[in-house]
Amino acid sequence: MNSIPSSMIKIIYRKTSAGEREIIARQMGLSAKLRRALILIDGVKTVGLLSGLVLGMELLPAINELESLGLIQSQQNNQLQQAKPLITSLVLEAASPQPVKPSLDAERLNAIKDLMIASSETLLGIFSKTLVEKIKVIEREEQLGNAISQWNISMRESKKGQQHAEQYLEAIRTLMK
Repeated sequence: MNSIPSSMIKIIYRKTSAGEREIIARQMGLSAKLRRALILIDGVKTVGLLSGLVLGMELLPAINELESLGLIQSQQNNQLQQAKPLITSLVLEAASPQPVKPSLDAERLNAIKDLMIASSETLLGIFSKTLVEKIKVIEREEQLGNAISQWNISMRESKKGQQHAEQYLEAIRTLMK
């Protein structure tokens, strides 16, 4: 299904500022699978690693579409541009006091729920039904913690999910920022 040419396996993509905005605003009407690929692209995971996370879809067409929409770009094309802003942001973050964490807006809460539901249905199969129902009824951030814990444990205990649990959890952490 996800046959990746060897020349692309080690390439790393990152979200552009437009990609970051799209995750929050959902203005482009991306399909659920394309949106999931965008969320998982983090500037750290290689194309080879991502191909194992986007089960049920072809990764290369998704990357091509996200790149043509200006939502992601290859780290190779942007390594020098990224180095300085990353260092600057780390210095500023370390020097400034940590503000009170803002609560999740409805868009990010729904994105987290969508990711948890999609990954559960894909990787947990029939065992996801009860968990998915619990996730669907979440309406506030306060309800999210217990659901994430239960989802994470279920993913780690499942045969298919255990190898992807950490990457999905990291994607959820990214959405919670």
